[in-house]
Amino acid sequence: MRHKALYDKLQTYSRQNAVPFHMPGHKRRDLHSSGLPWQLDITEIDGFDNLHGPEGVLRDAQARGAALWGSEGTYFLVDGSTGGLLAGIYAAVGRGEKILLARNCHKAVYHGIELLGLCPIYLEPPMVADTGLCGSISPETVEAALHRHPDIRLAVITSPTYEGVCSDIRAIGELLHQRDIPLFVDEAHGAHLGLGTHFPPGAVAQGADLVVQSFHKTLPSLTQTAVLHRQGGRIAPERLQHALGVFQSSSPSYPLLASIDGCIGLLETEGETLLGQWRQRLEAYYERAGGMQYLTLLTPAQDPQHIHAHDPSKLTILTSGASLTGTALMVALRERYNIELEMALDSHAIAMTGLATTDEDLACLHKALTALDKTCTPAPQKQPIPLPPMGPQIIPAGEALRLSGRQMALADSIGEISRTYLWAYPPGIPLITPGMEVTEEIIACIQTLTNRGVAVKSTFPAPVGQIEIVDKSVKIR
Repeated sequence: MRHKALYDKLQTYSRQNAVPFHMPGHKRRDLHSSGLPWQLDITEIDGFDNLHGPEGVLRDAQARGAALWGSEGTYFLVDGSTGGLLAGIYAAVGRGEKILLARNCHKAVYHGIELLGLCPIYLEPPMVADTGLCGSISPETVEAALHRHPDIRLAVITSPTYEGVCSDIRAIGELLHQRDIPLFVDEAHGAHLGLGTHFPPGAVAQGADLVVQSFHKTLPSLTQTAVLHRQGGRIAPERLQHALGVFQSSSPSYPLLASIDGCIGLLETEGETLLGQWRQRLEAYYERAGGMQYLTLLTPAQDPQHIHAHDPSKLTILTSGASLTGTALMVALRERYNIELEMALDSHAIAMTGLATTDEDLACLHKALTALDKTCTPAPQKQPIPLPPMGPQIIPAGEALRLSGRQMALADSIGEISRTYLWAYPPGIPLITPGMEVTEEIIACIQTLTNRGVAVKSTFPAPVGQIEIVDKSVKIR
């Protein structure tokens, strides 16, 4: 099957000039003169199946995705991994149950906890030496948490992380499955994992029950496209299909669906070759980058004890020993070399590569980083800023958000109850959640991030140095 199956079907249909008395309202006509693919944007008309009850072309496309990754079921997502995370959690646990999650999970996981009133038990990842980055979640950490909380109903782990750090999913899954607990892996940044041997093994191949992957992050697919894989029998397919209907649009975009279908087809026909070429480019780049003096790349050698495996497609540039911060590096690359990075914080920046990254792209990056490295001078090792430990959860997050609040100076808020999420985005990991007690460690982390030029986002608009807290003068229901 050609890798443009659904795309070709849309093109063929558009040439038939059927009179469109159905959604969408643009009627496949470019009134904006924008050049967007209006002629391909349709609804669930005859012959094009229904994402929420697939029986035809979409069912077949999802089956091809399942065969490619080796799962028992694959579901297309048109609202990114966020929708898949919410749907998977909703399908796996009941309201108020205990969920085990890595502290460095994306905020969408925390929103699932909020919506279902779940009781979160946190797995605190170790810090990768001298970086402030989160290391791998160890099986021993998981086992200790299960011993303390035998009533856990689901575990959620991010692997790979934004920086490419992978955990031992197979060993963690085996520990959970001994207790019949499903494992949900947020593999949003690793859709290319598990396809051949060029990159670390993926979570599907390692036995995770649910795996969400954002195609658009590393594969040639449009933004918002992702998939959710299911296997193992611990999550009922009908329950998951219902959950996807709850959290996804009932009018999914066909250009987005065609993008997912086309990406799967490309991987079926040319994936082995393209993935191999990508890995070769990366290996050559890492070898060349080893000549820099102050700017270095994260590899497992940075801290073998706390990096189980690493996805080399994430070029995580460490700046802690240089006179240039990660955020300054990002600005310099943009303004001087017309290179836009994925993200930057104080001590590192990330250049995210993908299947479509070329030798020329990497050559441009290498030339620019080499030039910037020569302008650096030695700098005292900056104190890394690890994620602060979570404070005590005083009120469930959903309940705290419904209470009255007021703003207070962050420095004066120790012991108060947060009414807000605070996070640096990217990567979108909450530093504090609604209903949680504000601790000294949390305040110190936020203040250090702010002082080093990192923008900390909030659920509610607030001036820098302020936090929205639960107003205790109003009776808490």
